[in-house]
Amino acid sequence: MRAVQVNSAGGEFEVVEREVPDPGTGQVRVKVDACGVCHSDAYVKEGARPGIEYPRVPGHEVAGTIDDLGADITAWEEGERVGVGWHGGHCFVCEPCRQGDFMPC
Repeated sequence: MRAVQVNSAGGEFEVVEREVPDPGTGQVRVKVDACGVCHSDAYVKEGARPGIEYPRVPGHEVAGTIDDLGADITAWEEGERVGVGWHGGHCFVCEPCRQGDFMPC
């Protein structure tokens, strides 16, 4: 797969080829059609957050299609169109999460 990464804090963006990862247990793999890079990614690029490991591929606002399922995935199917945003602490499986309403999760 092709990705844009930063090799070190304050480094330049570079286009690289990487192995396509297999999804782990409880994960899905998304073939990315579009990915947004926002201001928080600038902190990652510049190394302004502690504990960042490099190289790092910025971007966490993704639209694409599920193209592989890891073990124990029952609520998602290959071929489903999905969007991924910056979230934490949500299950992404319950009906409110699947509709983008994360607060009642």
